[in-house]
Amino acid sequence: MTVGENCPHYGGSEVTSESRALGVWAGSRAHSPDMRGALTCKNAAMSNARMQQCLTLLMAALGGAWVATSLAWGWGWTAVWALALLAPQAPVLGLEMLWAASVARREAARRAMGQGDSAPQPYPSLWTWLKAWAEEVVASVQTFGWRQPWAHRQWADHLPADSKGRQGVLLVHGFVCNRGFWNTWMPRLRAAGVPHVAVSMGPPFADIAVQAQGLQQAWQRLVDATGAPPLLVGHSMGGLAIRHWLSCQPDDVALEHEVITIGTPHHGTALAVMAQSPAAMQMQLLSPFLTGLAAGESAARRSQFTCYWSVCDNIVFPASTATLPAARNIAVHGRAHVALAQAPVILADVLARTSSGTRQV
Repeated sequence: MTVGENCPHYGGSEVTSESRALGVWAGSRAHSPDMRGALTCKNAAMSNARMQQCLTLLMAALGGAWVATSLAWGWGWTAVWALALLAPQAPVLGLEMLWAASVARREAARRAMGQGDSAPQPYPSLWTWLKAWAEEVVASVQTFGWRQPWAHRQWADHLPADSKGRQGVLLVHGFVCNRGFWNTWMPRLRAAGVPHVAVSMGPPFADIAVQAQGLQQAWQRLVDATGAPPLLVGHSMGGLAIRHWLSCQPDDVALEHEVITIGTPHHGTALAVMAQSPAAMQMQLLSPFLTGLAAGESAARRSQFTCYWSVCDNIVFPASTATLPAARNIAVHGRAHVALAQAPVILADVLARTSSGTRQV
């Protein structure tokens, strides 16, 4: 099976032969199947990485210029601006958190009035919001300033010779990210002997269906190595890519897979209201892409999902949009979007599932 052929497509830009010509991102048809997964990670990761490398180098250069100015003219406000240039995401994350907090307060009010579709997690305290913001600043600097631009090759996929009989894990990153997002997970999975593949999707802003084309080859590598359907784990947009890939599979294949989503905008996010790129527009609240996915999913398929979400998510809000009907929805207290994937309870869940017996394909 090749993702994108004989597969439903919901809204956004059409998956055409021209978009498939971007096979350098999702496994070129001119290469053997064994090479496709490698090409997917190499090319898509490099694109995301180079973009983030340019940004980090630019910010470092500007910050260095301000520091030099401070040394020459005295620190004062110049030093403050240098810090702002070196960590520009801090005020942006703060604004996102304020927006998310405002929406969360409305959700809490709806819940108090007995409206059952509002998020069941209580409204966090001011201290919880501040702590979530500070942790997100650190997590974002580590992720977008180092792991993704410079260290996405640090940990290779792990498919050891003794993988047969083990359940593997397919790791799928979110919007404008790459496999380096999972750098804190991969050594833990490797130490536990869990076979795993971390994909890099691309092009970075393309239609989610186009980006998801590389999942088939990654899935096949895991199945060939283990003989069992892998656990599918997606952060943010990665969860939507997984849902799209599953929509291309018949029930007998889809129902063999358990899925964990982390801060995934299953019903969209208010933050995407001004989106311009195809993937971002698909993540607008109740977009045609999302409603199409939902219409094609049975309760049985949804029951295979575990959705981790947080009221303090600064990207996906209202928070209830990260949940799915008929799924196992688990709230994680006081975590923002990137830091949510580093919550110990989620990796512990993955390790617990993959340490048990497997089902053969």
